[in-house]
Amino acid sequence: MKLPDKIIKHRKANGWSQEDFAEKLNVSRQAISRWENGTAQPDAQNILQISKLFHVTTDYLLNDDYESDRDIPAVKTATEETETLFLKKKHLHLVSAICFTISVFCAMLGAVNSTNDTQLALSGFILALCAGNAIAQFVLYVKKR
Repeated sequence: MKLPDKIIKHRKANGWSQEDFAEKLNVSRQAISRWENGTAQPDAQNILQISKLFHVTTDYLLNDDYESDRDIPAVKTATEETETLFLKKKHLHLVSAICFTISVFCAMLGAVNSTNDTQLALSGFILALCAGNAIAQFVLYVKKR
């Protein structure tokens, strides 16, 4: 995708008219029109400002082979590594939720079989802690889907 197409795409995605975009960059609407028609190119300072406004890299804007920031090799590698770590963490939350649920069950059995008030209070406290943690871990697991 060429620079003019990228400018049009992101400007429209942000809901900005050419005039709105020109105002943000402190240039004329005609300059935006020339950039979008491909009859002129923004200078380096404007490219930098455009990248900040669109929340993209200058590499993405200037390289016609890149359809998004994710096409940039360094970004692609970092994204893949992050997704791998994210999946590992997500699985740990699920395992934690299961372990704490089992702990809750064990604490409930201890409370039911307890004849000592101290044991009963301790089992209740452990039950509350484990239940809270299990719920928190499950919420984190579901939230990160």
